[in-house]
Amino acid sequence: MKVLRILVVGAGAMGSLLSALLWREGENVELLSRRRIKNIEVTGVENFIAEPKIVTRAEGEYELIILAVKSYSTREVLEEIRGHIKNAWLLSLQNGLGNEELAMRYTQKVLGGITTNGAEVLEAGKVRWVGKGIIVLGSYPYGRNRMAKKVVEVFKRAGIEAGITENAIGWKWAKTIVNSVINGIGTVMRVKNGTLMEIPELEAISVEVAREGCNVAQRLDIEFEVHPLELLWETIERTKENYNSTLQDIRRGKRTEVDYIHGKIVEYASSMGLEAPRNELLWAMIKGMERLGVE
Repeated sequence: MKVLRILVVGAGAMGSLLSALLWREGENVELLSRRRIKNIEVTGVENFIAEPKIVTRAEGEYELIILAVKSYSTREVLEEIRGHIKNAWLLSLQNGLGNEELAMRYTQKVLGGITTNGAEVLEAGKVRWVGKGIIVLGSYPYGRNRMAKKVVEVFKRAGIEAGITENAIGWKWAKTIVNSVINGIGTVMRVKNGTLMEIPELEAISVEVAREGCNVAQRLDIEFEVHPLELLWETIERTKENYNSTLQDIRRGKRTEVDYIHGKIVEYASSMGLEAPRNELLWAMIKGMERLGVE
C-alpha cells in the first residue's frame, strides 16, 4: 500500500490526535505546529506516545494536507502554505461552514470532511481522546474522486472509523447543526455532551435548535445522507464524557468558532429572509462569555 506524504496543519486536539494515529500506522506524516513540541502523548480511548515529524513551517511537496486549525485561522494558514498547495489535495476536518470555500480559492482539489471524535488538549503535546467517533469525507461540494477513497483507506489503516460520501456539503451542514446544539447549549450550560440527553428540558431544546438549522439547510436545497438529529444523538453517545471544543476554548480564554457555527446559520437564514432566533441567542451568549472572559 502506497504511503502518502501528509501534512497536518494545526496541533490542537484533532490535529494532534490524527497525526499521532497516522504516525503509529507508519504514514509519512508531518505536524505543522506553532509550538515546539517533541512528541504527542495520547491518553483516554488509547494510551501511547507518537513521534511524528513536527515542523514549524511546511517543507517541500505533499500529497495530502489536512486542515485542523480553528476556522478563524483558515485564511491565514492557507496563505502560509500556499506554495505547497499546488500538487496537494486539501482536506478540511474543521468545525463550521466556509472553510472549503476558502480553500477552493487556492485549489480545486478540495475534500470536505467531518469527524465526531471527541478530544481535548491537556497541554502542548498531550491530548486526551475522550470519545471514538467517525470520519466521513468526499469531494467538495459533491461528487467522487480516487483521492477521497485513498484517504479513507489511510484513516481505516490508522484505526479510525471512516467512510466516503458523494455529498460532502450535506455532511458539513449536518455536523454544523450538531455543533450548534452540542457546542451552543453545552457551552452556555457548561456541561459534558452526555448531559444534553440526560435532562429532558435540555433534550427538548436540543431538538428545537437542530430543527432550526435543518430548516435553513433545506431552504438551501442541502440534502442529508444522515438526518442531523440522528447524527446528534450518535455523537453525544460516542462523546458523552467530552466537554465540547467551544467550552474548552472559553475556559482557556481563547477565541471560539461560534461565528462559523451559529453565526453562519444565522447569516444564511438572514440572506433568505428567515429567522434563526435560537441560534442567534446562543451565538450572542457565547460571544458575551468570550468577551467577558467568563470561565
